[in-house]
Amino acid sequence: MSKEEYELLETTKKDDDLAGGKDTALEQPAEDLEPIEPVGPTTTGPAPVSRATIFFAVSTQIVLAICVTILNKSALNILTAPLCMLGLQAALSAGLLKLFWAYSTRQKQTLGLGSVFQLRNFVFVKILGIVSKTYCLAHVPVSFYQISRGLLLPFTILLSYFLLGQKTYAFPLVGCALVMLGFVSGVHYETRVPFIGVFLGVWSSFTTAIETVAVKHYVHEFPTLDLIYIFSTYMSVFCLCVSVFSHELSSVLLTADLLQLGKFGFAVVASALANFLLNVATFTQIKVTSPVTYMISVASRGVLQTLLAVVCLGEHLYGNRIYGIFFILSGSILYTLAKERERRMIAH
Repeated sequence: MSKEEYELLETTKKDDDLAGGKDTALEQPAEDLEPIEPVGPTTTGPAPVSRATIFFAVSTQIVLAICVTILNKSALNILTAPLCMLGLQAALSAGLLKLFWAYSTRQKQTLGLGSVFQLRNFVFVKILGIVSKTYCLAHVPVSFYQISRGLLLPFTILLSYFLLGQKTYAFPLVGCALVMLGFVSGVHYETRVPFIGVFLGVWSSFTTAIETVAVKHYVHEFPTLDLIYIFSTYMSVFCLCVSVFSHELSSVLLTADLLQLGKFGFAVVASALANFLLNVATFTQIKVTSPVTYMISVASRGVLQTLLAVVCLGEHLYGNRIYGIFFILSGSILYTLAKERERRMIAH
């Protein structure tokens, strides 16, 4: 057979194979096939957090935060000693974590107290935020507490933009404007709260926004329980020392009777247990959500918190407070819906 006839025969055979639906490449051994290069990047990021996880984290944080607020206000109504209360709460939280690590077979402490130099910014903003919130709560009723801290969302948006580079477009800012309207309407017609209470509300809104943005950075780099232990230990030392130098502790011991001290101690222990769980829930929520989503949940729990204050603490609900909470809640919901719509448009 000549060379030309052989090539013609091979060509005819290949044409017959193709006509019959065969692919000669499929008959080659696997090691003879050239590898197909994947299209696009092969690395994948962390798995997205499920909606159920986000819902559980947010709802748990809301329930515990309301419990802590009501219990803290109950303790402060008995004795106005915010530093003593915070110092005892933080000491109990640190002690509970030590007990947990001592008996746990799965989790152990990985960061010592010497890590405070590495975490000094985190510890500072946490202490500043918690102390500011507590002093605000000591000077305003719970039914006004949400309104006095109504600038929380605007501050968080600004800090998220300047520190994290997260942009917010025009339509979501309508909800933010509604939140600010709720703050102004609630504060402008309020005659039963001293100016110091309103000032502390604005200040604590700013410090809480800083705290949230800072925690968002640190929770992805360090174990949650270690962070709670370190800041709880140093906050207990800070608050108890300041309470001594400011004569708050001596004033409590000299003026309070045993019944008041007993009630105050019981409320502090109960709030410390709830606050310990709240710390874990808050760190978890901030870890799986954005800072703005966290602030939305903070604003949205205002209605339940206010109603419980009326029922449990006997507080009064006035018209300006109803309007203020309504605008703040409506603006928060509008902002959330606008951000979700914006996210979907970017995704598509």
